[in-house]
Amino acid sequence: MKPLRHVLALARRELGAYVGSPVAWVVLVLFLVVQGFSFWAVLEALSDPRRPAPYGAVLRTHFGGTFLYWIFIAFVAVAITMRLIAEERRQGTWETLCAAPVSDGAIVVGKWLGALGFWALLWLPTLAYPAILRALAPPGAAPDVGPIATAYLGVAVTGASFLAVGLAASAATANQIVAAVLGFVALLLLILVGTLPETAPSWFAPDSSARAVVAALDVRRHMDDFARGVVDLRHIGVHAGLAVLALAAATLLAGMGRRAARETPTALLGFALVLAAVLLVNVEIARHPLRADATRAHVYTLEPKTRALLADVHAPVRVLVLAAQSPEFVDLYDEVEQLLARFHALAPLVEVERVDPALDPGRIESLAEQHHVDPREITGGGIVVFVSGDRHRSVGLLDLAEVDDKNRVLAFRGEEAFAAALLEVTDAARPEICFASGHGELPLGVRESGQDLSAIVHALERDGVRAAELADLAAGVPPRCAAVAVIGPRTTVPAAEAVALDAYLARGGRLLVAVDPDLPPGATAIAATGLETILLSWGVRLGPAVVVDPEHEPGIPLSWTTISGYGAHPISASFLGRRATYWFAPRWVEPVAGKDVSASALVMSSDAGWGETDVGSLRGGRAAAAGASDVPGPLSVAVAADKPAVGARVVVFGSARTFTSEVIDRHLGASDLLFSSAIAWLTGRTKLIGVGAKNPEQFRLSITRAQTRRLFVVCVGVLPLLAGLTGLAFLWRRRRAS
Repeated sequence: MKPLRHVLALARRELGAYVGSPVAWVVLVLFLVVQGFSFWAVLEALSDPRRPAPYGAVLRTHFGGTFLYWIFIAFVAVAITMRLIAEERRQGTWETLCAAPVSDGAIVVGKWLGALGFWALLWLPTLAYPAILRALAPPGAAPDVGPIATAYLGVAVTGASFLAVGLAASAATANQIVAAVLGFVALLLLILVGTLPETAPSWFAPDSSARAVVAALDVRRHMDDFARGVVDLRHIGVHAGLAVLALAAATLLAGMGRRAARETPTALLGFALVLAAVLLVNVEIARHPLRADATRAHVYTLEPKTRALLADVHAPVRVLVLAAQSPEFVDLYDEVEQLLARFHALAPLVEVERVDPALDPGRIESLAEQHHVDPREITGGGIVVFVSGDRHRSVGLLDLAEVDDKNRVLAFRGEEAFAAALLEVTDAARPEICFASGHGELPLGVRESGQDLSAIVHALERDGVRAAELADLAAGVPPRCAAVAVIGPRTTVPAAEAVALDAYLARGGRLLVAVDPDLPPGATAIAATGLETILLSWGVRLGPAVVVDPEHEPGIPLSWTTISGYGAHPISASFLGRRATYWFAPRWVEPVAGKDVSASALVMSSDAGWGETDVGSLRGGRAAAAGASDVPGPLSVAVAADKPAVGARVVVFGSARTFTSEVIDRHLGASDLLFSSAIAWLTGRTKLIGVGAKNPEQFRLSITRAQTRRLFVVCVGVLPLLAGLTGLAFLWRRRRAS
C-alpha cells in the first residue's frame, strides 16, 4: 500500500501546484473562452432555421468535430505537462525528489495523475453546457444524455494518453520549451496518423494490415465515436496502451542521468516487455471487440438477427462503396461508413473497399458494367455492392435513408438493406422463382429480338435467386417454388390452371403477373387473360383500358415514363424521385381492398394520363385526347396486394414488355430493379432481418437572435470570468493563509 500512498501524495502535490499557480488559472480562463465560443457556435447552428438540424448527437461537432479542436487540445496538453519534469531538472529539485524512498515510476505516475486532475478541472465548468441545452430545449424535447456522457468519457481517455505523451516529452529534456515543442509535434503526428489512408491511399492496400493498424490509431475517429454515443473497448485499449507506453518511456528517460550504465539494458528490456504486453492486450481486444451504444434510440446497436447473420458468414464478402462523396449527403455517407465498420467488426470476412468516381472514373465504368448498375446512379448518390463468389447485390445509397427536401437525413434504413443484401449473396438456400410457360409467355432464354426475360433472369441470379420454367400449372405449384411468375401470356390461361393458382395462393403462395401489352391486329378490346377473376379475389382488378400519358411520352408511341408516380409501398417507395421506369401501352391495374386484403398502387400515370377503352383508336400508335368513355387519370399500372391471414402476396404489372431484355439492355429505366424489388417483397427477403429505420437525435432550438447574443456573452464572457474570479479568490485566500 505504501507505493500507492506515495503516488497519491505526489498527485495531490502536483494538483496543488497547479491550482496554486496564477498561470494555471489563466490557462483555465483561456480554455473556457475557446470552449465557450465552440459551444456558442453549436447553439447558433441549432437555432438557425436556414441550417439543417445536426444529425445525431447534438454536441458531436463540439467534441472533436474540427481539426482546430485537436490543435487546441494538443496545445493545452503540452502546456500542462511541459514543466512537470523538465522544470524540476532545470531547478535541480529532481534529484532531491528522486532521493526520497519512492521509485521513478511512482514519481512519474503521481505527476501524471496530478496533471490528469487539472485536466478534469479544466473541463468541469463545461458541464454547464448540457445544462444550458436542457434549459433551452423546447417543451417535450431534451438532448440525449447518453452521447454527452460518452463524449466526456472520450475527453477523459484522450486526456490520459495525451498528457502521458506530454510527460514523456518533459522527461526527455531539461528545457520546458523544448519539452513543449517535442510533445506538440508528437501529438500532432498522432492526430495525423489516422488520415494517412485518405491522404496517401497508394501506400495502403484496401485490405492490408497496415491500413487496419493505422485506422485503429485514429484518435479523431475514436473521439467521434465517443461523441456520437458509442463506447468501443478498442478505442479505450489504444488510449490506455498509449498512456502506459508513454509513462514507461517517461520513467526510462527520467532515470537516464542517474542510472548506471549496467542498468540501462535492464531498463530497456523492461520497456520492451511493456511494449509487448500493450500490443498483445490490444490485439486480443481487437479480436474480441466490445461496443456499447449509449444513444437513447440505440442507433448504433445491431439487431440480434443481424448479428446472427454476420456470425454465419464463412466465405469472403467484398463490399464496394461506390460514392462521389457529395457534400449534401455527408450525413448519409457517415452512417454507411459506421454501419459497414460494425459489419466488419463482427464478420472480418466482410471486407470494405471505397471507390470515389471523381478520382477513378475509368474504373467506375468497368465496375458498373461488371455489376450491371447504371453509372449515373453511382455518380448521382452512390451505391454499395455486395459480392461473394459469382453473386452480386447492389443497394442504392439514396434508398437507405428518408430525407427531406433539403437532403437532410430523417431516418436511416441501412441495417435492413445491407443485411438483406448480405443474405442474398451468402445464403446457400437460394429461392427459386417458377416462370409459367405454355400460354405464349416471354421466354427465359435469349431471343434475337430482345423480347425475352434473359436480362431479368440475370438480375435475379445477381441477387441469389434462381429462375426456372413451370410448364404445367394444372398439376399444382411444386414446393420448391418460392413464387410463381406469369409474364406476358398471349393466350387465355385455362380455368383449371387458374384454379390451381388460386389454391396455391390460398396456401400462402406468392404470385407475380405481368400482362401482355401488345395489341393484336384488328383488336377492338383487351383480350382476357383468364386470371381476372382470381386476381380480383386477391385484391387486384385488371381494368378494361390501356393507360396512356402523352405528356410523358419519350418518343416511343404509346409509351410513357415516370419518375414521380410511385406509391409508398416497400417495392416502389425508393424509386420516387430517383429512378425512371418506362411503360409500354400498359393495362390499367386497379387495387381493390377488402376486409382481409390490403392492396396498394405501385406505379401511376400523371394527372394528364387516362385509360383508353377504345383499343382500336390506338392502332395508329398515337393516343388522341381522352373521350367521354375513357377513364381519367391518374391511373395505376402496377399493384401489390396481400392477405396477412394466409400469408399470400400478389404483384401485378400492366406491361410485360417493360421487363424485356430489349428495354433493360438499352438502359431504358430501372425496370429490372423494380422487378427485383417485387421478387424480394414476394419472397420476404426484405423482411428476413426485420430491422426498421434508426432515428438518431435531431435536436433543434427555438430562440431569438437577441437570446443568441446573450448566450454568446454567457458562454464566452461570463463563465470564463467566473472561473477567473474563482481563481483570484482562491489565490488570495491561499496567500493570506500562508
